Amino acid sequence: MYFRRLIYIVLGILLSVSASFAAGTASPFSRYGYGEFQNPVSGALLSMGGLGYGMRTNRVINPSNPASYTSIDSLTFMMDLGVSGVIDGSKTAVGRNTQFAGNIDYVAFQMPLAEWAAISFGVNPLTVVGYEYKFTDTQPSYNYEDSLNVSQYFYGKGGITQVYLGLSFDICDRVAVGVNGRYLFGNIMHYREVTFPDEPLFNMTKYQNAVYVSAWECDFGIQYHQPIGEDDMLVLGGTYTMKLAMNNKTEITSTTNIKDFDDKSYEFDYPQTVGAGVSYLWNNRLLIGADVTWMELSKAKYYSQEGVFTDRFVYALGAEYVHNPLSKNYAEQMRFRLGANYSNSYVKVNGSDYNKWAISCGIGFPLPNTKTTLNLHLEYGQQGSVKNIGLVEQYGKIGIGVSLNERWFVKRRFK
Repeated sequence: MYFRRLIYIVLGILLSVSASFAAGTASPFSRYGYGEFQNPVSGALLSMGGLGYGMRTNRVINPSNPASYTSIDSLTFMMDLGVSGVIDGSKTAVGRNTQFAGNIDYVAFQMPLAEWAAISFGVNPLTVVGYEYKFTDTQPSYNYEDSLNVSQYFYGKGGITQVYLGLSFDICDRVAVGVNGRYLFGNIMHYREVTFPDEPLFNMTKYQNAVYVSAWECDFGIQYHQPIGEDDMLVLGGTYTMKLAMNNKTEITSTTNIKDFDDKSYEFDYPQTVGAGVSYLWNNRLLIGADVTWMELSKAKYYSQEGVFTDRFVYALGAEYVHNPLSKNYAEQMRFRLGANYSNSYVKVNGSDYNKWAISCGIGFPLPNTKTTLNLHLEYGQQGSVKNIGLVEQYGKIGIGVSLNERWFVKRRFK
């Protein structure tokens, strides 16, 4: 009972602290496109590089593949919640910038409907936008005799959030299928101010670009799970998300002496997405897995134009080790996780592509006599290059999550 109360206190603290955070990212790369795409998995799986498609476990909720929901115990109710903070350092040819940001990463619930069916629902960010930087450079003046110092200030916030409701069914002993219905909503705000510090007679120019998102989407998933011996398990998984025309509203405003307003109707698409993954559990101790994701962004319309983006590929590897989950020794019940992922950019910066990589690790601290786990997640990553695109970002992230696992659906017996 003491540990359960401690978990609830930790949850309250996490929610209170995260409510004061302004954005889920401080990356200057979130200025482009829809922002930084987020992985919808829990902190435990983020510690393993963000695996999800081939992961089938009754300890954490895995919305990235809805077929995984039937892995839940038929008497169990689950809740996952996680928050994180990130220290972001960016560097250009003319200077450095360091920022801090944080957010609630996910909230998810899962419960059985029958021995062969389960339901899950929750909310998590799909993309995040959060950046702020400024610089001053010299540009030729209008009379071609002198040069002007021009200061530019860039600021952005927002992103796309998704609320999902998922169902999963076992269609035979070894195969499960599932579907997530998702509602996407949010707004993406970009601001830019141009001033002339040495020319007081020149007016400031302000630009504001706002995109308001409201759309419905579906994910389909399948998993094949094959026991090998008594303690080994092989899982193959895949997902498919159809291309979707999103119901977006845009407002583009520029202000100098007069205010120009553009509220034309533009088309925006969510891209066709395919994911595949595999995992292998050895001796109920070592779990390893690999994932690959393909997002066909090159054919997704952005401001009514195709070909603005390039296709995005994400590769992930991860592992988890527990010495003995049934041991009475607490240290032998702890779960140690390690992972890495690599992806290419879906936008060009200064006319060039760039790549992103990250390594992660984590520890799962189990509560005694329960399946509830407190998860710690650490991640370090880098994207961009000063040489190729004039900008590089390095970040460190720490996340804390709780996987609450309770036996709710037990019939009480009274004598």
